Amino acid sequence: MNSFSLYLHFPFCKAKCGYCDFYSLPQLSRREEYEKALCRGILCFGKKYPNRSVSTVYFGGGTPSLVSKDGLKRIFSAVRQSFLLEENAEITMEMNPESANDGILAAAKEMGVNRLSFGVQSAKDDELRSLGRLHRFFEAKDAVLRAKRMGFSNISLDLMYGLPEQTLDSWRESLEKTVALDIQHLSFYCLTLSHSVPLYQKRHRIPDDEISREMYLFAHSYLEEHGFEHYEISNAAKNGFRSRHNEVYWLGGEYLGVGPGAHSLMENTRFSTEEDLEKFILASNPLARLKWEEPRTREDLRTEYLMLSLRRKEGFSFEKLRFLSDDAFCRRAEKKLSFWEKGGLCRKTEEGYSLTAEGFFVSNEIISELI
Repeated sequence: MNSFSLYLHFPFCKAKCGYCDFYSLPQLSRREEYEKALCRGILCFGKKYPNRSVSTVYFGGGTPSLVSKDGLKRIFSAVRQSFLLEENAEITMEMNPESANDGILAAAKEMGVNRLSFGVQSAKDDELRSLGRLHRFFEAKDAVLRAKRMGFSNISLDLMYGLPEQTLDSWRESLEKTVALDIQHLSFYCLTLSHSVPLYQKRHRIPDDEISREMYLFAHSYLEEHGFEHYEISNAAKNGFRSRHNEVYWLGGEYLGVGPGAHSLMENTRFSTEEDLEKFILASNPLARLKWEEPRTREDLRTEYLMLSLRRKEGFSFEKLRFLSDDAFCRRAEKKLSFWEKGGLCRKTEEGYSLTAEGFFVSNEIISELI
């Protein structure tokens, strides 16, 4: 039986951060209505994909740590009623430090959540304020320590670099303070601003590309020196603690997203749910509001394979690439990669090529050239 990964979206936040363009809303008054609608959506998908097993669950947002304790129980009850949750399933819940109180931590533990992902972003309070974050670093540290005391042993933190007024020294401090918390996984993202977000207007205060490059390469070196494997462009993990859920995305596996704005890939077809909270809450059958895409072509599969596999430390295999393309395409790709190898951007492997840390930083340009 082929398993898939399940993503559950919780679209509420106490306040919208100045850099965020994800679908989230500061409308917590609709929480109970939404929790019930999310359960309906899960149950409807359970009927569409009966007797399927789930290998990972990811409860993201938004701020899932704002879910009510009763709502969390109902949501996980709907998951177990609809699908066969594997015994060793990885179950992740995102949390913001200021809302990760003992009550929601205990409820998450009771529901089988075995991996926590905290949105820390920085260990510098002035940088947190510039982003519009509601917490301070001492709250993040406290949340992690309380989670550990409750028995959580798989904890991931998010950090951001390239922030307004950020320096290489302040970035080093953020890495040092988060790694000192003895966590198992760290995600580190470069601040990217769409034109629609408030922080875009202050973009002149953001470090230039060369400073961001130095920050990225420093993170790679520092994390590798402290027992982390830099296994994907923006992710590093201790041995055995890679994000199994995200690996499903990068390896081209099946995943099902439930909630407004959630995306899915099931049975070789992509679909998504409209970014409209009201319609999702009112829908008696959320499946009726799905937006379907055309089945993927061989060229689509080739492009996706290159884009996703080059995100990972292992890189891609020419054997699989030839299956999805032809010898001429592979020869052109190998010629370009051989040139980039001389510049230190990639390395030849037994099966194909993978990107170096330098290559990871300019991966968008490399992948665009290849596809």
